[in-house]
Parts: sequence; structure tokens; C-alpha cells
Amino acid sequence: MIKHGKPPYLECSSKGFRRLSAFYARLKSHNNKSIEEIYQAAKVFDNGTTGLSWHVAKGRMPINVEEVHALYSVLWNMYIMENPELLDVIKCASGLSDFYGQASHACQATELWRIRLISMDTEKVR
Repeated sequence: MIKHGKPPYLECSSKGFRRLSAFYARLKSHNNKSIEEIYQAAKVFDNGTTGLSWHVAKGRMPINVEEVHALYSVLWNMYIMENPELLDVIKCASGLSDFYGQASHACQATELWRIRLISMDTEKVR
């Protein structure tokens, strides 16, 4: 489990607030595919295989780890831009968690906390 901030935590997975779960967060700009589908399909494996379904790719370590982690960040940025009301949800939360999150793996709670912090810093500048 990954946690950011302090309790009470808003759970950002299919066990919690589903609109903040990569399985349920769909991008209009990507034919309504979920962040999870796009992210898993972008993985490239050592035999050159790519474009796999999330069922097949999930949990497997790709050779393009840095690229897919960067993509994951961009996808969450896009999702919040497409759904600006969710920015208020994460800004009001004292903490975010991901029940399934693991260290050194892409994590929705980590990405959303990053977006929250950037948003809060931007408000301070104004």
C-alpha cells in the first residue's frame, strides 16, 4: 500500500473512489480507453512484444520502464485536465492512498498527490 499525506486517506483504487482508479479513469482524448489500458499497452518487453492487453502486461517488468512511468504521469495530467472537478476532490483530501500500490511501480496515488502538490504550489504563487 502506498500513502501520501495524512489520514484520513482518500483511496485511489478500485477499492475506493473509482474515478481516481487507473482502471476506471478513462480519457476522452484516447478513445475512452482507461489509463491502465494505455499504460500497459505502452510497455515493451525484452522480446520486442508491445501493445498487450492489461491482463497480459500487468505485473510484468518492461524494458522501457522510464518511458512508461513518464507516460503514466502524462496520462494522469490529461485525465485531471479533462475532469477538472477532480482537482478539487484531491485538493480537499488530507491524504491519498493506493491499496495496490508498490514501491518503484507506477502508482495512481503518487501521481495524484504530485498533481495536488503542484496545484497547491501554483495557488501560493498567485
